[in-house]
Amino acid sequence: MMSALEEIPVTQLKGVGDRLAEVLAKLHIATMQDLLFHLPFRYEDRTTVHPLSYFRPHVQGVFEAEVQSNRVLFGRRRSLEVVVRDHSAELTLRFYHFSAAQARQLSRGTRLRAYGEARLGRNGIEVYHPEYQILRGEEQLDVPDTLTPLYALTDGIQQARMRALCTQALTYLERVQPVDLLPAELLAELQLPTLKEALLYLHAPPKEADQEALLNGRHPCQRRLIIEELLAHHLSLLKLRQRIQQHAAVPCSVKGAGLQEQLQGRLPFALTAAQQRVVAEIRH
Repeated sequence: MMSALEEIPVTQLKGVGDRLAEVLAKLHIATMQDLLFHLPFRYEDRTTVHPLSYFRPHVQGVFEAEVQSNRVLFGRRRSLEVVVRDHSAELTLRFYHFSAAQARQLSRGTRLRAYGEARLGRNGIEVYHPEYQILRGEEQLDVPDTLTPLYALTDGIQQARMRALCTQALTYLERVQPVDLLPAELLAELQLPTLKEALLYLHAPPKEADQEALLNGRHPCQRRLIIEELLAHHLSLLKLRQRIQQHAAVPCSVKGAGLQEQLQGRLPFALTAAQQRVVAEIRH
């Protein structure tokens, strides 16, 4: 029988050795459960390939195009400028961090699929540092049927690697049922998904998902996890309170008869009735 999710170390995942485990530990990820609860902070829609004419400043999306030219520009900042074209328009890809091999790779006639955000640059519409993949010959790539998640990262791991790890972790949900704190009748009453359903959805929402609700934390799957987290917090406080109440306070004996009277006698004022009552309570 497989261990509970909180008992399965991330090193069980393909490609996770001691070095990557140390990187993940910086994100407080040590177990499969930690990874599954490392939820995306936003999503990108890469489910559609758009013509270049679709792009305007601040518009994000996927496109396919052919390289027309590239050149390295020297100025205040060195940059690689790559002009690409499709049947509808032309735009510029700009890289400020690039290698000589990358410059050679993006030569005239190279076909690529890329994702990025359009900006208004020196050559009109430009995309800075797009994610891209070279297309070989007449190669056609499928598009994902879910939104692409973006995760909080740290030095030593990139988005693509984190996505791959989370995708692997999701397969464990088919073999290990996560512990669900909310009873089924409450889920039905509040019309909320199970914990397993919520985790599967939030790591890979369908393309028709309400992105605004997801961005603002108002989606039912997010609300379900919020309720569970609040319940876990409340139960932990209740458990702590019960544990404290099981231990009686240590009685403190009053030593030195007359010390209270001596202290009160040296005060330049008389205690009020409320102050006298508090002193009596403390003494009791």
